[in-house]
Amino acid sequence: TERPKATVNVQPAGHVFIRERVTLTCGIESGDDWNYEWYKNNNLLRDAQRKKYEISNVDQTHAGDYTCKGTQSTGRIYTHTSAAVTLTVSAVKVKPTITSNPEGAALTGNTVTLYCKLHQSAGWTFYWSKHTQSSENETITNVYTISSVSPSDGGQYRCRAGRGNPVYYTHYSDALWVNVTG
Repeated sequence: TERPKATVNVQPAGHVFIRERVTLTCGIESGDDWNYEWYKNNNLLRDAQRKKYEISNVDQTHAGDYTCKGTQSTGRIYTHTSAAVTLTVSAVKVKPTITSNPEGAALTGNTVTLYCKLHQSAGWTFYWSKHTQSSENETITNVYTISSVSPSDGGQYRCRAGRGNPVYYTHYSDALWVNVTG
């Protein structure tokens, strides 16, 4: 019979930052009772024998190619080794860029859309702050829309992104002025 296939899934992404939490999951397409083996750069990880391999405080020593495979307790059935998933670890916190549409002044009653641009991997939640507010607004996407703007919506806006649990935050963007005119 054909041996089952193993696959590696990485959360939050293959490109992470120092101090983030990373979870690698070994998925096997059939059966349950598996014993798991994890490899980094083709070397067996002796401390990793479960379906999930968690790195709670990632650093640059964790960068590399990860694979997994499974054997059943009888030892007679084993999976193919998964394809490698590359984990890249960056030391520098990223800083998003904030832009607006329209650029410049917005007329009262019109819509202003802010964009928080982050040239990194997936899984981010975006946080928006205005210099006169103590709390942040949260969005799943990198877009923040102010419908029917009024002069009180004018001011400095900044954004940042976060992901994981505990949350890893980027730096704040530079401030962007939103000017509302009559």
